[in-house]
Amino acid sequence: MKAVTSPFSLLTGGLGGGSGDSSAIVFDPGSATLNAAAKESLDKVAKALADRPGLRMTVVGTASLEQERTAYQKQRLRQLAQSEKRRAAARGGQNAAELPPLTDAEYPELLAAVYKRADITKPRNMVGLAKDLPTGEMENLLLASIPVDEESIRQLAVERGAVVRDYLLAQKLDSERLFLGAVKPQAGGSEWKPGAELKLDMR
Repeated sequence: MKAVTSPFSLLTGGLGGGSGDSSAIVFDPGSATLNAAAKESLDKVAKALADRPGLRMTVVGTASLEQERTAYQKQRLRQLAQSEKRRAAARGGQNAAELPPLTDAEYPELLAAVYKRADITKPRNMVGLAKDLPTGEMENLLLASIPVDEESIRQLAVERGAVVRDYLLAQKLDSERLFLGAVKPQAGGSEWKPGAELKLDMR
């Protein structure tokens, strides 16, 4: 009972983004991928739960259309560039599933491949061929073509909750102690950060 009524930070050494019986795992804006800091925090959560079998946890994904619109589009464009990297690797006989994330150095060339493939209106030269554009201009045209609405942001919140829960399940925690709560796709506020809220209770 003391574990439940004490602040969450006493269980995990402090995660930030919450107090009392809840805390939060922070994601990069627009992303549903766990970064190194998030994984480190979740490792603490997993240990705390493993040591206290009487506790359950509910994970609530959050996202904000107002605060994450541009970041969401940039993350999706980055994913398209990663897909081009996998496509090129497959053509070269490599295992596309084992490729590392694309680097900033690779990005301009892969972005150009995304632009070439994209079905968008492109500036043309005098003979009707698509113009060669600087990376920034191609990026702006592609970003404008990526839709983002309330449903996109709701799905982002769903993905964040699922990613956190799946990571904890991979740490051998009992699935009957981990739950997904209703997402919060309209989260916001001056101190709000994109992430997933963690809530504790007794089972």
